[in-house]
Amino acid sequence: MTLGNAGAQHRRFSRRKPTRRDDGESGAKVLWVRRLVANYGALVMLTALVVIAAFVAPRFFAEDALSNTGRMAAILGVVVVGQVLLLLVRCVDLSVAAIIGLTAALVAEGGLGLGPGILIAAAIAVSVGLTNGWLVTRRHVPAFIATFGMWVMLEGARFAYTKGGISGRVDASLIDLVRHQLGPLSVPVAIWVVVTAAAALFIARTVTGRRMVIAGSNEEMGRLSGLLVDRYKIGAFVVCSLLAVLSGLLLAGSVGYVDRLLGRNSELDSITAALLGGALFTGGEGSFLGGAIGSLLLASLFTLIVLLAWPAELQLVAKGCVLVTALATQSLLRPAGTR
Repeated sequence: MTLGNAGAQHRRFSRRKPTRRDDGESGAKVLWVRRLVANYGALVMLTALVVIAAFVAPRFFAEDALSNTGRMAAILGVVVVGQVLLLLVRCVDLSVAAIIGLTAALVAEGGLGLGPGILIAAAIAVSVGLTNGWLVTRRHVPAFIATFGMWVMLEGARFAYTKGGISGRVDASLIDLVRHQLGPLSVPVAIWVVVTAAAALFIARTVTGRRMVIAGSNEEMGRLSGLLVDRYKIGAFVVCSLLAVLSGLLLAGSVGYVDRLLGRNSELDSITAALLGGALFTGGEGSFLGGAIGSLLLASLFTLIVLLAWPAELQLVAKGCVLVTALATQSLLRPAGTR
């Protein structure tokens, strides 16, 4: 064999294709990384944030700061449960912020009163959820567009109801209830824990919950298998809207007053927390515990920003960075065939 032939033979061997075993090992490693990020990514970020806070803002661990952080996480986390449920069936809801604001306005003093206000807010939420679900499933309107249109309509309804009033007091009984302590937990945190646990048990332990996950992961296959995909989506929209009403009540009672900024950006924050917790826009994936960790991460970030007295511009930068991180994580978690 000549030197040239030997070189050619060497190059042929060096360019050999990976074997099936190599492909299998590589795929297993990628799957392991995806699962690691999905299950622990938000927890790692939260841990890093807490460590940073210990050095730059020791007041972060003061009792009042921790209490406020827990309350913010709970109010956001209730909505996140609804967003995770929707993401499981490949949908999102941008109208939740408007429902939160409208609910707070309905239960404010000088309005309908606490009891009637809650009932009307719940009725509106059910109507909004049914309408969103109908637009998405029957008229095939993308969820982003349908729920954004609903957000615009609800914001207009709130301004019409308040006649442009920008602030008002909340019923004292609601304030007393929301600010009450149940042992070491505040009422919002206790409700958040119950709602999150109930949603997790529903998905993991009921036939309907498991079918929702199957339908979300492969919608066409679900329809061919006889699953009621459209009903699952409509039901998820209704539940998300009702949870937004609950979040609005908790927020109004916690703050003690209502203004036009109450609940602002809740839709983006709730979607971000759900994505940080491992939910996917492609459906079939999501963790209510991960969403809770994502909510706590965002609430902790907001607390740290306030303690550091950052200007509003830097606050937006920080929130944008978290959102971009969540979206970038999506590409890692998404199966290779859907990129």
